[in-house]
Amino acid sequence: MQLTNNLQLDKIKENKLKSALLTTRGGAFRDFGKLDEAENCARQAIKHLQKSHHPYTLMGAICFERHQYSDGEYWFQEAIKRGANPRDMDSEIKRVVKNANDENKRQQVINYLLNKDSQRYAWAKSYIKKPKNKI
Repeated sequence: MQLTNNLQLDKIKENKLKSALLTTRGGAFRDFGKLDEAENCARQAIKHLQKSHHPYTLMGAICFERHQYSDGEYWFQEAIKRGANPRDMDSEIKRVVKNANDENKRQQVINYLLNKDSQRYAWAKSYIKKPKNKI
C-alpha cells in the first residue's frame, strides 16, 4: 500500500490505468482488513472506468466481508454484466469464508450461502467446524 500512497492520479491520463491502480490498491486494503479504504478505492476505480468488472468484483467482496450479502450480490451481478466470470465471484466468496477469523461470522456466511443455493455452495459445508467429542 505504501507504494501507492503517493499516486498522483491527476497526472495519469489513461482511465484504464487509473482504474487498475485503484482496484489493486483497494485489494491490498481489503487484504489488510481496511474495508473503508478498499471501498473508497473501488468506487474511484469505477468512476474512472465503469466498463471494467474488476472494481465491481472488489465491491462485491468487500460487502461479503461486511456481511452485507444482498449488496455483495448486487455488485457481483454488476461485475458479471461487465464480463466477469461467475466462477470468479464464487472464488471471492470462498476466500471470505476461508479467511474469516470469527467462527460466528464464518457460520453466518455459510448459512447464507447454503440457504441461497445448497448445491452451488456445497463447498461451504467443508468450512463448518465440527463439535469436538467429549470423552
